[in-house]
Amino acid sequence: MKKNIVVENVSKTYFLFNRDYQIIKWLFRKKHSSGEKHVLKNISFTVNEGEVVGLIGCNGAGKSTLMKMVAGITFPTAGNITVNGRVGSLINLSAGFNKDYTGRKNIYYKGTLLGMTKEEIDSIIDDIIEFVELGEYFDMPLRTYSSGMAARLGFGLAVFSDPDILIVDEVFAVGDKRFQNKSREKTTQLFQAGKSILFSSHSDTLIRQFCNRVIYLRDGQIVYEGDVETGLSMYEDDVNKRGR
Repeated sequence: MKKNIVVENVSKTYFLFNRDYQIIKWLFRKKHSSGEKHVLKNISFTVNEGEVVGLIGCNGAGKSTLMKMVAGITFPTAGNITVNGRVGSLINLSAGFNKDYTGRKNIYYKGTLLGMTKEEIDSIIDDIIEFVELGEYFDMPLRTYSSGMAARLGFGLAVFSDPDILIVDEVFAVGDKRFQNKSREKTTQLFQAGKSILFSSHSDTLIRQFCNRVIYLRDGQIVYEGDVETGLSMYEDDVNKRGR
């Protein structure tokens, strides 16, 4: 079976600084940081073609950082991540856009960064325009958009670019209630279309509905990988223990 996501011995460390000038020293000497935050510690797993894998864990467990690295938004401090196929990222939806470009030009610009040809973007641009419902703003600079409008633009590109791999960080709350319903319906279609999906959610219902298995992260480490019900039960037990 084809492995669309391969994460091997990945760690992520953020270096902390009390003063801005310390960053310069650290860049040249790798010294003088005031501390380190180890967000992920030696993570390894694979996601096969057609699998939907749920990421579960408390806030601060490292889920979003891991997903950003798989999506190519940030990079590991150690280890390797291999993705085989086009990635659609439903996190940081406006990342990669240029504020001085119009919505239309940003679709072509970011689509090209994703590896799409002009012909491929041409074939979906009308679908995106209809879906995101930005009206005249679609041909206005992104700096005139609200954050919600920019997110809708990013969502439209991500879901219509026909990704092989989808990274979803519980983004069903994009835009107003009507658009949330549209985005939920469109995302559900992608979940059911045989994509390789890494999905982070605090909703047990959504994890049960969509996922083949789960990865339970705690304090930056994988403490369980496997059956959905077993993983959710472990997570619930840990939350209850911490709440006592």
